[in-house]
Amino acid sequence: MTGLMWHARTVEADRASVVAGAPVAEVETAADRTVDADTADTARKSAKSTALARGKVPAVNQELARARWTNPTGGAQPDLSRYRNLSIDVSLARQRVYIKSNGETIYSMIVSTGMNDTTPHGSFTIGVRGDHFYNPEERMGADYWVRITGPYLFHSVPTNENAGQYLPDEGDKLGRPASHGCVRLSIADAKWFYDQIPSGTPVTIA
Repeated sequence: MTGLMWHARTVEADRASVVAGAPVAEVETAADRTVDADTADTARKSAKSTALARGKVPAVNQELARARWTNPTGGAQPDLSRYRNLSIDVSLARQRVYIKSNGETIYSMIVSTGMNDTTPHGSFTIGVRGDHFYNPEERMGADYWVRITGPYLFHSVPTNENAGQYLPDEGDKLGRPASHGCVRLSIADAKWFYDQIPSGTPVTIA
């Protein structure tokens, strides 16, 4: 009996030294690799969280954010010379501008209107336009401006004093109230609007 018991213990010990056909040393090595991989993954996640907490947005997210205020925001931009009875509706609640022909929307744009409801409400008509302005009091300018009424304009996201030198922090605000009353557009939308919207086109802001 003693010999049989010793043999049984030896067999059990041998079984314990093999896992799925791998020697104990190999199993431990595989386990170590798994732990190392988990540790590295945890470190990467921790580094990413730290970067985000410090305001360092990953480059891919920065590119996506920039694309939002540089590109057309409503898809393919129509050739407005092919349409009649144009009008413009500005939705303050939705932060959208709708270009319409005979009352039907043909293009919409994501915009930023005035903070604290400073964009004027009412009915207006498109006036004069220009390629760039700079306001030293606000230390910001913009490209492709089109007058709504008085000092209130449609224009690109803000620039510094130089045309084409856009301010990313301001561009990232597109889609929520951010201006002092003007209606900000993405760069591509502002250029298209500046080039194509006829003077005298009616504008409704509500």
